[in-house]
Amino acid sequence: MLCVSGDGSPVALRWSSGDREARIEFVSPRFRYRDPADPYLAADDMVEYTVRLSGNGLTAEALVLSLDTAGSGLPAFIEYLAEDFRGWDGIRTWESADHDLCVEATWTTRGHVDLRWWITPSIYDKWRASVAVEVEAGAEMSALARELSAFFAI
Repeated sequence: MLCVSGDGSPVALRWSSGDREARIEFVSPRFRYRDPADPYLAADDMVEYTVRLSGNGLTAEALVLSLDTAGSGLPAFIEYLAEDFRGWDGIRTWESADHDLCVEATWTTRGHVDLRWWITPSIYDKWRASVAVEVEAGAEMSALARELSAFFAI
């Protein structure tokens, strides 16, 4: 289930089944950087934001820096999944530039996609945390892509 606050921030995904639940939130976009004068960075956007994972007693948070190189960032990855709503084999993966946020998408036979979100706060930390949420393959996934695009547009 996709949940979005009225002002576009935070973007939150929740999943629950009985006494089990998982949640991921994208909060606090801090800056967006684009330098149109630099020919190497003209099509790139960098956004810093906080990602929170929680579920059944686990809570983890990491500050993430994403690089959207000519439209290949997280919103584009989620939109790519939405466009392929009839399914695929295997696992599709997206990872932030510093490898501190990763999402693995697996198609299920029920017309849904399991999204497993991993955070690793830095290469120096020795822990990783993950939660999985289930998203409807078509309309819900498209809505998630739109909300993430709006979130990253700050």
